[in-house]
Amino acid sequence: MKTSRAVLLLLAAIGAIQAVQRERHQRQHNHVAVTQLHHNRLAHLTANPDLAQQWAPEEMDVKEYVQLLDVNQQIVALSLRHRLGLTRGNRLRIMADAVMEREAVRRYGKYFGGFRTQEAAGDRLARRFTAIMHDAYVARPEPDPVRV
Repeated sequence: MKTSRAVLLLLAAIGAIQAVQRERHQRQHNHVAVTQLHHNRLAHLTANPDLAQQWAPEEMDVKEYVQLLDVNQQIVALSLRHRLGLTRGNRLRIMADAVMEREAVRRYGKYFGGFRTQEAAGDRLARRFTAIMHDAYVARPEPDPVRV
């Protein structure tokens, strides 16, 4: 193979790698931007319970709904960390177990876990994240009610 042909192939390979990296970076940037919009909306709703009432499920008290919106903010932030590759594998499992120690997070999982599973359909990273969160939820049984 001539040197000039080898150089051209090398340059083409480098160009292809750079294009893939740019596309990946753009996807990550888009996820961060959408997550920021979502966070801003949730912050607005948690600061304005009268507005949150419009979105609360009919059977749910707005105060509880606002608490679950706060939990959603935390879960979305953890999900973004996972999507960006900052929290994967055992580290994600440890963090999922830690957040599931909170009663409000378990209530969120009980009420919205099915929705999150449906929402993750077709997205490999979202399905993996949701499965790990679900495993942490299932591993932490509901406390028995206090009997008087």
